Formats: sequence, C-alpha cells, structure tokens
Amino acid sequence: MEKFLTIVKEMKVVIFDMYGVINFGSGVSPTVLQTLKTLREDGKIVIILSNASFGSADAVSKYAKKGIFKGVHYDDVVTSGQFGYEAIQRGDVPVPGTTMYVFGTANFKRPEDKLPDLFKDSVYLVTEDMEKADFAYCGVPQIHGEDRMDIDDFIPELEKIRKRNLEMVCANPDLRANEGGKFVVRQGLICQAFRQMGGKTVIYGKPDPKIFDRALRGFENVSKEQILMVGDTLQTDILGANRAGIKSCLVVEGGVTEYTILQQGKDVNDKTVMSLIETQQIYPDFVCPKVTEGKLF
Repeated sequence: MEKFLTIVKEMKVVIFDMYGVINFGSGVSPTVLQTLKTLREDGKIVIILSNASFGSADAVSKYAKKGIFKGVHYDDVVTSGQFGYEAIQRGDVPVPGTTMYVFGTANFKRPEDKLPDLFKDSVYLVTEDMEKADFAYCGVPQIHGEDRMDIDDFIPELEKIRKRNLEMVCANPDLRANEGGKFVVRQGLICQAFRQMGGKTVIYGKPDPKIFDRALRGFENVSKEQILMVGDTLQTDILGANRAGIKSCLVVEGGVTEYTILQQGKDVNDKTVMSLIETQQIYPDFVCPKVTEGKLF
C-alpha cells in the first residue's frame, strides 16, 4: 500500500481538480491544503484545472476567499470558462450566429448578469426569446435560481431547445457538483441529456485534451510520465488525463465517484470502486481515498 505523497514523489507537475478534491460541500480540506503546500515546498509545480464557467482571474479571487492562495498552495489555475473565453476571442465558436438563449442561470451566483462570462468582450448577445436565438448556452442548471438534483426537472425546456434545433454551448462539462452536501445537476449532465435527444453540443473543458495543453503551457519539456492529474470524476478528470497522455489518480472520498457508488446502494470499498472503473472502462493509474497521507486501496 502506497501513500499519496509516495505517488507524486517522481512527478514534476501535479494537476488538481478543485471540487471533490480540494473543496467539498462542507468546505475546503485543511489537510489537502497542507498537502498542496508541501508539494510546492518540495519543488513540484501545482496547477488547478477546474471545470468552472468563470475565468481564471475570478478563480484566483474566489479561491483566496476560501483560504487557497496562489503562490502558496498552487502555481497556476486554468478554468473551463477561461479556456472557452480564449477560444471565443480567437473566433473558435463552431455555432451559427451571435445571439444566444441562456438555459438556466448565466453566471453562478450572479443571476442579474445575463451575459455569460466567457462571451464578454465579444460580439455575442443574449435574448430571452428562444425564437430569436441562433444557439443556446448552457448556464448553471437552476429553476427560479434554485439547484435541482433530478435531471427530469429540466427535460421540458431542453425539449423546447431541441425542437428549435439550436446547438448548445457549454463551459462546464461536470455532471454534478456538491453544493452543501447535495450533488446537484450541473451543465455536463444537461448536455448529456440534450445529446441523447439528438441535440448537438460544443463543450469547453475536461475531458478535452486541449484544455490540458492549455494548463501545461510552458511545461512542454516535462515528460508526460512526470505529470499527474488528480480528480474525483472518471468521465472528466481521468478520461481527460488519459486522452492527454499523462498519469492520473482517482480520488474517491467526498467526490463524484463516492456519490455514484452510494447512489447504486453499495458500500464504498476497493471492490465497488474497481467495479465502477470497469463498468465505465476509464482507467486511472492510481486510486486513493483522498489527497492526504491516507493509504491506497
């Protein structure tokens, strides 16, 4: 049985997901913060790569309010929102037109701001009339500003968007998020349901390997064998790392993997974790309970 710090011993760059690894529904883990600090003191480069629809500068500010400081706990942060913003600034938006209909809430905890962050400083506009929209943007899945746990709550509006034959842009491919101890529906699950209806989506974020290239800008000379992605979700963190050709570590406790197993009515142990991995056929290089000195399964 190895320990987490043993896993990263030979690594030069360690990439962490934020939610379900560092920050949980109950708040930020002090022991994980100490681990991040220790890694940097040992000369490792620590990067946070988060599927979050706000920009990287906003992430630095938000994280600091939680006691996670750039230059102390991590070296850089890249969000899917930042990745999408940069793509839009380059004109890399493979959808027709410039007018969008926003599904859900455009910006997390800022319902009054109708234009999604990643479309700022651009020619794109928002309309509340679906009939006038050229495409749809998947904002935070909420109804009257409230999160929901059941994807079925959103199906009627998705069906209307599909009937209009609008493509959907998404800047947070995560399926669920732990908000106050509840794993609520997030944009990735909405887009998954939309595709099952036959709709088309444009996704910015993990598991796209291009966002890993963006996060690793400046570290092209580091061997991929010495770069590790640490995340709690097979479909985004681990699949993305596999596609990018780097090492990966699945973290179980408090994240999406634990939630998924518990939703199946099973205990969380080495057998059920490995069963989930086999079912999804997404294979991490390592599995550990959490980012501390805790032992591997």
